Amino acid sequence: MKKKSAAKYEEQHRPPPPEPYPWLVYSTDKHNRRQIFCSISNPNETYIRKIPELQNRQLWANCHGWCLYCHRDSCPILWNPVTMEEIKLPSMPQADIGDCILTSPPSEPGCKLVLFVVRMPYILYCELGDEEWTELCYYDELKRTIDLARILEESMPTMPNLLISPVCCDGNLYAVWSPLGDCDHGRRLVKIHDIQRDGLKIEPLNVFLRSARPTTKQVHLMESCGDLFIVEIQYKDESFTGVLAIGIYRLNFSNKEWVQVETAKDRAFFLPLNTLERQAFSIHVINPDVANRVYFTLYGDDTYKKLYSYNIEDGTVSISSPFLNLPRLQRSCLVWIMPLLRLTNTLKEDEHKNNTEEQESGKVYGRENDLKGVESTNDLAALHLDMVKLIAERLISVDYLHFRATCKVFNSAAPPIQWRIAMEKVENPSLLSPWLVFFENESVCAFIDPKHGDKYIINLPQVLKGGIICGSKDGWLLVAVAEKSHFFLGENLTFFFNPFTQAILPLAENMDRALDFSCIGFSSSPPSSECVVVNLSKRESDAKFVVEYSSSLGQDLDVDLDHWHENEFNDADFSFNNNSPIFYRGAFYCLGQKGNLGILKLNDDGENTWEVLAKPKSPCMGGCDQNYLVECDGELFSVFVGNMRKWVQVFKLNESKMTWIRVENLGNHMLYLSCSSSFSVMAKTPGMENKIYFPIFCGQSMVFYSLKTKKFHSFEGKDVDFYSSREKLRCGWIEPRWC
Repeated sequence: MKKKSAAKYEEQHRPPPPEPYPWLVYSTDKHNRRQIFCSISNPNETYIRKIPELQNRQLWANCHGWCLYCHRDSCPILWNPVTMEEIKLPSMPQADIGDCILTSPPSEPGCKLVLFVVRMPYILYCELGDEEWTELCYYDELKRTIDLARILEESMPTMPNLLISPVCCDGNLYAVWSPLGDCDHGRRLVKIHDIQRDGLKIEPLNVFLRSARPTTKQVHLMESCGDLFIVEIQYKDESFTGVLAIGIYRLNFSNKEWVQVETAKDRAFFLPLNTLERQAFSIHVINPDVANRVYFTLYGDDTYKKLYSYNIEDGTVSISSPFLNLPRLQRSCLVWIMPLLRLTNTLKEDEHKNNTEEQESGKVYGRENDLKGVESTNDLAALHLDMVKLIAERLISVDYLHFRATCKVFNSAAPPIQWRIAMEKVENPSLLSPWLVFFENESVCAFIDPKHGDKYIINLPQVLKGGIICGSKDGWLLVAVAEKSHFFLGENLTFFFNPFTQAILPLAENMDRALDFSCIGFSSSPPSSECVVVNLSKRESDAKFVVEYSSSLGQDLDVDLDHWHENEFNDADFSFNNNSPIFYRGAFYCLGQKGNLGILKLNDDGENTWEVLAKPKSPCMGGCDQNYLVECDGELFSVFVGNMRKWVQVFKLNESKMTWIRVENLGNHMLYLSCSSSFSVMAKTPGMENKIYFPIFCGQSMVFYSLKTKKFHSFEGKDVDFYSSREKLRCGWIEPRWC
């Protein structure tokens, strides 16, 4: 009996058996007296532990399978969650520490723990066995490096410079050179050499980092299997309760450029979960259900109990693991703990088993180029040529184009046609309903028919490659493309693009600052001379926001039209909510986070006005996750979506009384809603009416909300909840237009 109690006591004082993935660890109180270990592969697996080494300590970093735990009143320790080994470090000096890095595993010679002081050009380091920390000022060395590499340009203000975001990769220590202050220009990668008591060496690299603006955007530098990556995550607002976009880029060391990652089938990326643990990390992953994803949490009531994942390949966000059985916990006590696990024989056997099963099931994991030149050997290719032509004649739109691309036989039997000619054969009017549109990678524009689930792709013109969709109207997309020569500044060129006619209309260059796309839209179809584009966004001060607008389209720009015009307004009571403004009766209407209405009027004399209306009041008092404004049948409608999509409410503006009236039935109308574009259309196919369509998927089917059932459904006939769905980022709705 005593032996059993001793074993149970020992079990309670050590972590659960290690997994090939990091543990998500919660603390039950601010003193970290108890820890709850959660498995990301099985959310029902939770283990409550009481590990003495972790009590009254907070995790600062995960490096090489070791955890750095610190407390201001005791010595910091390096702790190994697998072996339970503990290494005591010298007492922490009085300094505000930001980033931390362990240069190598403690068993290797020359291992150093390096601490970077916040907003000061100092580092502290110690080697194992040192009795005190060594302090180094790198100001002179960094200044020498900057002068030698001529990093500072004349347009950049002279200011103190810092090293931040250290990372070890392939035996080298890298960090980001960043000016101190509001300047975000010219952040570059540097390599740190020879950290000794008398100084260190800093080598400049001609590698820029992408802008970390606006303040709702975070950029994480990390190492993965010998490569350097950055993961950008842009939140919907400063409350960090929702995500607007995520991008992953790998550094090509040969040409020193960041390349967008379109798939990462053998890796997973994990972002920091609190303000102390600043280090993101990545691991090699075998399980395809865990790999190819970015893992993160969001702020909000109990939302930290949910682990979110971003699927890199399909660009969707979903709940990865809902830990619903957890008690109410402190958000700041949530951390990752990653044991250092080598690929054991068991894992190798599992990998071999998975590969064998995938081969037997016909799954192929290879590069697209590896499949080029391979001809179809199925029975369709053996059809008589006259039969192939007969099939081709009955195909419509992009189905015809896909038919031609199947094999050489089909290609020769079906002559090439243009989009416009293909659409003349349309017999089913449902094809004219809006499609979901997104850029599948840097060079492909994709469309999905929400009802049938059919997916169509076209190649993007060279000038639009790497762009993002900011808005949509009347068959046109508003696209922002990072200017290559100013890539590190986050500056953009903007274009109108009709993907059906391939027409491109450039706007005036936006070279003053990066667009943050919190509220952007345009007034009318771009070929019109009256089309105006507006971008409304908060300044980084509390009360001011800026309105940028442009009306110069596809013409030789004169002095007055070669830039975006700008107005600045003071308004602390209005917060934009990452939804598109509606051009309604000669003005732009915006629906704020609080449900209030703001109106922007652009006047010919340049005296533009902004007004936040006292009425109507918000029809929803709380619990709203997102809202949208849309024009429907000549009237203004607002749509509010509850937290975790528990409810959806639709309202119509009574302009005589300036109040919102609840709408229970849309009649024959449909609403298509997204952050970049929201509009209504008449249903052309029975069964599509009285529904709201979102960029949400369940399996391979798109999801809609029915006002009749007051539930979310898929076109496969399933009821859909928040946990079984995933949301597409950086997309919009488009109405097919060939003119």
